Parts: sequence; structure tokens; C-alpha cells
Amino acid sequence: MINEADADELEVEERRYVRLPSFLEQGFSALRRDVLDKRICSFCGTCAAFCDKIRISEYELKPELVEGYDTICGLCYAFCPRTFLPLSEIESKIFGAEEARKKAEGDVLGVYRGCYAVRSKRRDIKGQDGGAVTSLLAYALHEGIIDGVVITTSDNHWRPITKVAKNYGELKEGAGTKYTIYPSVVGIKEAIRAGCESIGFVGLPCQIQGLRKVQTAEQPYEIGKERIKLLIGLFCMENFKEELLDFVKENLSLDLEGVKKFDIKGKEFLVYDEKGKVYAIPLDEIEEYIGEGCSVCADYTAELADISVGSVGSEDGWSTVFTRTENGEVIVKDAMKEGYIEAKELEEKGLGLIRRVGESKRRRGSTK
Repeated sequence: MINEADADELEVEERRYVRLPSFLEQGFSALRRDVLDKRICSFCGTCAAFCDKIRISEYELKPELVEGYDTICGLCYAFCPRTFLPLSEIESKIFGAEEARKKAEGDVLGVYRGCYAVRSKRRDIKGQDGGAVTSLLAYALHEGIIDGVVITTSDNHWRPITKVAKNYGELKEGAGTKYTIYPSVVGIKEAIRAGCESIGFVGLPCQIQGLRKVQTAEQPYEIGKERIKLLIGLFCMENFKEELLDFVKENLSLDLEGVKKFDIKGKEFLVYDEKGKVYAIPLDEIEEYIGEGCSVCADYTAELADISVGSVGSEDGWSTVFTRTENGEVIVKDAMKEGYIEAKELEEKGLGLIRRVGESKRRRGSTK
């Protein structure tokens, strides 16, 4: 018989996790029915990262069952951010019930402790907009907060590649934003196999959602979720299929090996070559390359991350940074104290712009 004290202890333990549908009920066939066949998969890679029975081919971004039959372990369905997303429950576990209640009042920016304009103070870091992400990760690696970080870099033709960076040199190689879809969460599996005990991850809102489901799910398997220590989310309005790279190459008559970076400003997709020339493509000309799974996403600022980073809201050369968890706030403030970054409070005008963009994405996602 359970006494009152034991019952209270069990209730506290239960509140640590999000109660998902029972495992062994929904397997890959259900994932195919509810996500793949409906063409709303974001190709985040969460299913393949935590189930050895699933793989995602680098030639065709589509989760596939590699065994002859579905064992219905339930991992893929439970962790996928597109099957269901108990947002308020996850937020309560990550940020605390009080903060989650405040967010429920409707702020499209999500729960956050601070909002800053940030840029790197390290001269050798050349990131997308001020090098904020690379500098924050460099600090976290140096201080032992993480011992490896999953980043998305690219080959000479800008095709994405997931990499586990364990030192400063490897980290710098992955600086800059990639605008084509890739299942980056599979890098978590690579980091675990590489022996990392404290893993950082940089990714898009859908990828952060998947990993938060992993961290907060009540489930019976040993999958290494306790090793995930830091999630940095990137602002994202939409992501693009790899065919976009072929479009750029053909329509601009540009060798992709000569591209320095890609960016999105306003209503234009910008391509920068190594000589400093900028090519502008109207976003409405590349709409056909937007990932189908992006159509149902309502999260612009990676609301479930420890730290969220983007360019909108800050002046050129700076990144907008939201600190959301206590861990995220401490890292940003300590990185500033140690000379990795400089930061200033974001102006209300910048916050207003981010809200308008976020509201636009939320309206779009809620109508699908």
C-alpha cells in the first residue's frame, strides 16, 4: 500500500516528464500514415537519431524502415514533432509552470528571460550575423559545459553535412547558415557514438521540438537523452529543398564553390560570392523549393531552445539572441564576462519586427 508521502513523491516524479501515448502502440506504419503520407515531415532526423531501425538516405530525404517488419517500439511516433506537440506541457517541464502560464497569454516570442543584440569579440570568428552562435559554443566548449556540439556544415557545393565539433577549430569550420533541408538531429547519434557525455546542438525550430520531446517523454528505453545539455535554436521562416542549389547555379550562372554565403533579407534570397558581389533572388521565385513540412510549422523563433538566435531585429553585423532557460541565460552572460561576445539590450523596435514576422508564420501554420 502506498502511503501519502510516497504518493506525493510519485506525483513530483511524474511532473518531470511529458506523458505521451503509451509506447508499443504507434510504430513506423502510423508515422507513415500521419506524417509521411500527409507530406508534413520536416526531415528533422529525430526518428532516425533514436531508432536504429530507421534511416534517412542522403540521396532521398525520406525516413525508411530498414527492417522487414515494424516492431512498434514507439520511439519514432512519440518523438516526431509532427505527430503531436503538447507544447504547454513541454514548456512547463523546461521553463517551469509559472513561466509557461505567462506564455499562454499569447506572446508569439515564447518564454524568454532576456533579449539582446550580440556579436562576437573574437576576431577569427566569421559567422553569419556577428558570429554569435559560434562564439557562444566556443565558450561552452572551453568551459566544459559541453564536450561536443552537433553543427551543420556543408561541402564545397553547399550541400549540408552534420558534424560533431569537439574543439575550436572544428567549430569554426561550420560557421554560417545553411538554407537547405537536412536531418541534423541524426548528429546526436553520432555524438553519442563518439563518446560525448555533454552534447550541444544547433538547429531549426522543428529539430528543437523533436529533441525536447525526447528529453521530456516518459518512455522505457535507454537512449542517451541525459547527455543532451544545450540546445541553440535558429530563427526560421521556412527551409528549402536541395534543388534550390541547382536553381541558383543555373539561373545565376554561378559556380557554387565560389559562393561565400547565403542570406535572406526582407523579401530577397541573397547570394554572396568570394569577390564580394551580391546576387538577389526574389523569394517568390523560389517558393516551389520550400520544404512541404514547413507549411504546418508555427514556430519562428525556436521557442523551446535554451538560446534562440537570428538576424531579424538587430542591425547588420549583430545577431538577435533570446535567452530562454536559466542555463541559456548563464551561458550568454558568462560568455560576455569572459570576452567571447559583446551584447546590448535589443530595442523595442527590433522586438516589434520579430513579433510581426512570428505572427505571420503562426497564422500561416495554424491555417494548414
